[in-house]
Amino acid sequence: MVLSAISWLSENADSQQPKMSESYMRSNAYYAVKARETIPVAKDIPEDLFLKYVLPYRVVDEPVDDWRAGFFQVLAPYAQEAKSLRGAVKEVVPRIFTSLRASPKVLQKPNQSAVVFKSNSTPAMMAPVSETLTSGYASCTGTSILIVDGLRAVGIPARMVGTPQWNIPTGGNHNWVEVWLGDGWHFFDAVPDVQLDEAWFVPGNTKHADNKDTRHAIFAAEWAEGDATYPLTWRKPSVMWRAEDRTAFYLKVSQSE
Repeated sequence: MVLSAISWLSENADSQQPKMSESYMRSNAYYAVKARETIPVAKDIPEDLFLKYVLPYRVVDEPVDDWRAGFFQVLAPYAQEAKSLRGAVKEVVPRIFTSLRASPKVLQKPNQSAVVFKSNSTPAMMAPVSETLTSGYASCTGTSILIVDGLRAVGIPARMVGTPQWNIPTGGNHNWVEVWLGDGWHFFDAVPDVQLDEAWFVPGNTKHADNKDTRHAIFAAEWAEGDATYPLTWRKPSVMWRAEDRTAFYLKVSQSE
């Protein structure tokens, strides 16, 4: 399974993914497979979701860290006893902000303070270990990446979702998290207190999303080729990233609120 996982990542990577060493790829795949085989709620994750949303070691264009082994060792105990994927998410996400930073398995210089939100920190704080956990802060993009990696470390499919610019007078961009819970994708803001399918931007901002205008659409970042591209506006000029268009989903959710 490890070798086939490595092959899948290589075969589905686009030209924007840096070439990693054989030892990095093997370790990443080993711990991804180990999470799937040893954490009860992760054992029944469909293979396609495992490959697309657990196995990848990079969420968007953040610098690549060797995060998976340490994240697994710290977070797996919190996921082991969970009776459901939903329960595992509730147990694991708060620890992503505290336990990872406090562990010598993750940081050479552990710190007992929690990761906090700090606006305007992208793209300076995106890499999960060398930037966000080391500094102790990030804005929505950095905390979304950190949570996605933490959930993937325990075998739970997760991805970052966002919009290049809200279609409202004040504009602004935002990124958040989607997690697969067995019955589909569920969203939450990238903060320690998980409120599934609730967020400050739904429906107020999301109801104005527009999939006919790339600037105002909503996208889920992908490793494999998707049906759209997400303009990463923290780069100048914007980097176009593989994505799935999620605009219709959020428009529907907004109408039901």
